[in-house]
Amino acid sequence: MRTRRGARMIWVVASLWILPGLFSYGQEKAAPTAEQALEQLKKGNERFVADRLTAKDFGADRRRELAKGQHPFAIVLTCADSRVGPEFIFNQGLGDLFVLRVAGNIADPFVLGSMEYAVEHLHVPLIVILGHTRCGAVDAALAENRPHGNLGKLIEQVYPGKDLPPQKDAALQVAIQNNVRHQAELLTKHSEVLKEFVEHKKVRVVPGVYHLATGKVDWLDEK
Repeated sequence: MRTRRGARMIWVVASLWILPGLFSYGQEKAAPTAEQALEQLKKGNERFVADRLTAKDFGADRRRELAKGQHPFAIVLTCADSRVGPEFIFNQGLGDLFVLRVAGNIADPFVLGSMEYAVEHLHVPLIVILGHTRCGAVDAALAENRPHGNLGKLIEQVYPGKDLPPQKDAALQVAIQNNVRHQAELLTKHSEVLKEFVEHKKVRVVPGVYHLATGKVDWLDEK
């Protein structure tokens, strides 16, 4: 009798450890497609604009979980402007987005290398190039006098485009869109890795512009 009771107790204790693991394994979500990832961003931005944000888990358990590994579902290259925070704009939490930030959201070799890591090793299916209204870097690229030093080198990489409207505000608006599209095109021109992933439809590149005043993201050419 004692032997049976002891065996039953061992089975119960083991179940407390094993069954939750089996249950969580069965509940693991499959990696999203690029279309699903983009839809997540769109819905998150809709919540942000409507001031109906979903609460995200930033607690100790979530941090410990992420310490074991990361599985972001989208790469976001955006400007370093303090008013542009992708996690807020898209209502996402820790570990959801692989964020790269540099003034003018330019796709330099270091940014491209970071993206290559994310698509090759983290299997991220979506890359978003996100510009924003009233971008100082694009405005500087439109000016006659360029800044000196490293800032000048950075501004040289911003592409405002040609044949812009004569009005200053309208010109800036069009130039911001031109630069976003240009930086998106550079991904496959300057990176063989990204080119291969895009051509094999393992990765999708989507440019957009964030409006500072409204919080809304306008999606441009959805490749």
